[in-house]
Amino acid sequence: MFQEYEKQKQAHHSRLQKVREFSMGGLFLLAGLFFLLRSQFELEINLRFPPDLTDRIFGVVCLLYGGWRFYRGYKTKQ
Repeated sequence: MFQEYEKQKQAHHSRLQKVREFSMGGLFLLAGLFFLLRSQFELEINLRFPPDLTDRIFGVVCLLYGGWRFYRGYKTKQ
């Protein structure tokens, strides 16, 4: 009985971890796309802080990290 409870608890934790990994991966992918593509949009922030190479580097890093988080969520045990 205790073993079944532990198994259910572990399965629940695994599902929550998957959701967290996919959510964080999605947020980082969106942030990466924003920083890569923000120079193509007429945004007020572009007038105050014009896009430069740092934005592109940070965008690429965010895309890579977001992809890695998606991969981690995909590889999490069921």
